[in-house]
Amino acid sequence: MIKVAIVDDEKHCIETLQHLLAYVEDVEVVFTTQASTEAKALIERYNPEILFLDVEMPFLSGFDLLQSLEDISFSVVFTTAHNKYAIKALKLNAIDYLLKPVSSEDIQEFFHNYRAKHASISKEQVAKANNFMEDKIQDTLALSTQNGLLFIKIDDIVYLEADSCYTHLVMHDNSRQMVSKTLANFEDILESNAQFYRPQKSYLINLKYIKQYIRGEGGEIIMQNGKSIALSRTKKQEFLSLFNKI
Repeated sequence: MIKVAIVDDEKHCIETLQHLLAYVEDVEVVFTTQASTEAKALIERYNPEILFLDVEMPFLSGFDLLQSLEDISFSVVFTTAHNKYAIKALKLNAIDYLLKPVSSEDIQEFFHNYRAKHASISKEQVAKANNFMEDKIQDTLALSTQNGLLFIKIDDIVYLEADSCYTHLVMHDNSRQMVSKTLANFEDILESNAQFYRPQKSYLINLKYIKQYIRGEGGEIIMQNGKSIALSRTKKQEFLSLFNKI
């Protein structure tokens, strides 16, 4: 029996993989988790032979998780959406990957190849792929102003707030910028950055700057600058699953 584990911050992706793996002969899913921060301990406990691992997750990416391990004694299959830099990084370093949404044909082909080669990956491969991605992912936004362009660090954005056809960007230094783009436009721009999360239709928040969560029907998110943002009831479980609760 081949022991398999799944680490992905999106519940529906885990459920899809579990469903597909149920049709593969001699495969057992030993654990799944949406919290990448919990994964190291689970890997050490269950010792899987194959790890299906999301590339981009809040707080700890798939690359960072692998680099935190003393030894990678198992096969890794990265799962990723259409992030061209992630795909190129994985291809360049001969690391297995599957594109989301993963299909039954993808799984069957992977296990056919796996049974033929049983290959694990090295930490050097992981480091090279991670370095390639970090070099390529843009960390600056250019905002149009009346006088030209204003360049801001993406990491300095605390949250973005929708205002009809405009979006207000609230920064770490408490400055505000209003841009004539919708929040949906910014969500598209930032979709490859796992630090950003949309708790409801009017806000996009940087998880780095969360101070507190207050329970309720959906609950309230308190940012470090004191801003209170209501969490949609339908997003509550998804949001809480992002964090390693003690």
